[in-house]
Amino acid sequence: MSKDLRVASPPAKPLLIFDGDCGFCRRWILRWQRATGETVDYLPFQEETVAGAFPEIPRQDFEKAVHLISPDGSVCMGAEAVFGSMAAGGRERWLLWCYRRIAPFAELTELVYEEVAAHREFLSRLDRFFLGPELAPRDYTLVRFVFLRGLALIYLIAFGSLWLQAQGLMGSQGIVPAQTVMGYVKQTMAQQHIGAARYHLLPTLAWWSASDGALNWQCGAGVGLSVLLLGGIAPAPALFLLWAIYLSLSSICVPFLNFQWDALLLETGFLAIFLAPLQLVERPTGQPGPSRLVRWLLRWLLFRLMFESGWVKLASGDESWRGLTALRMHYETQPLPTWIGWYAHQLPGKVQSVCAFLMFVIELAGPFLIFCGRKPRLLAAWIFALFQGAILLTGNYTFFNWLTLLLCLSLLDDQALRRFVPERFFKPLPSPTGARRNNRGMLGSGARWPWKLTAPLAVLGGANDGANAAHA
Repeated sequence: MSKDLRVASPPAKPLLIFDGDCGFCRRWILRWQRATGETVDYLPFQEETVAGAFPEIPRQDFEKAVHLISPDGSVCMGAEAVFGSMAAGGRERWLLWCYRRIAPFAELTELVYEEVAAHREFLSRLDRFFLGPELAPRDYTLVRFVFLRGLALIYLIAFGSLWLQAQGLMGSQGIVPAQTVMGYVKQTMAQQHIGAARYHLLPTLAWWSASDGALNWQCGAGVGLSVLLLGGIAPAPALFLLWAIYLSLSSICVPFLNFQWDALLLETGFLAIFLAPLQLVERPTGQPGPSRLVRWLLRWLLFRLMFESGWVKLASGDESWRGLTALRMHYETQPLPTWIGWYAHQLPGKVQSVCAFLMFVIELAGPFLIFCGRKPRLLAAWIFALFQGAILLTGNYTFFNWLTLLLCLSLLDDQALRRFVPERFFKPLPSPTGARRNNRGMLGSGARWPWKLTAPLAVLGGANDGANAAHA
């Protein structure tokens, strides 16, 4: 919706002119202003200085759509003006590129813009309902801090329990000796003339040694690294090594480390590497926020986990799930039921059917709340947390439910989390600039991962089916 128009007195930097009497416009202008910073100016067309400075643009045009006036005097309006202002601020440049090079994209976005402009009052109410009345940008540094502490505890439990059982499971005298497995694998791959690809086919440190000492060393290193992560020491390197060691042990001990919770820990742990700050000592606040892309990938992982948990039950063809009678036998057949599970098993059959129905609602419909704005996302976090808490009370799935609860943190922001965290954790700290200057990290100084490294994760996240959970 570009206009072949130029102004005689262009501004010194890009200027976006909007309707100052429109509440919906003001809310979104504030969001864009925070995104673009001082690189773009914003003014309502009702100001007298605007009409005097740009007499070439009729007032009725200002009333129809936003206008972007560039320093070279060119003028654009509508969706192009929105994309142009974001690009001028260094944000989402690909949108302007698509607009100017892909005609159907330009036509579609202008059509959407016109519909939004025609229904601003209704959309303003929806905007407030889903995103809340506050316009302040959300912080996620405290969420990241708590998330990584929780992941450190789960890693500590996983490696600590495995360390106690390693010799009995995969030691030289164990059920599935790692040395025997590796001897067979090496012989088979040598016969098939598989070279360096073997490290990809079986990613494990046991290629170098599968002795009892090497297995103990890996479990001990996992415990030590978990403690370092718990203390916020070199979080990114610690997370990478934790993930690599757990992958190594999972690859060589398949019968015992090939469950849903193991796959979920590996995927969550891998994403957490790129969530972690690149610094020597992590602080809860006053640091650069985590990558938005990685935050959404964690939410996408939670979506897949919950939705697939419900879908796999229906897709199994089991009539007890489709007939809502599965819970009548679930509590006595699940892994290590608790004493509360015994009482749950005694509930009347109709109550069990209602619980099964609610479970399908939570697992199949609840995940879509993740993509419906802040308020529905917080509601989803509460629903999932209560659901996982109920499972924890009635059965033992090792750290599976705790890890799912941890993923629910990705649905929160610092403002929501501060209600449950002691105040000392979020007292004002030095600004990110000062932190970067005074806290030199191993991989950077208070920085976060560059988008060129995190962007490929989106492709992996979309291609990977993730953890196919089949819990109740």
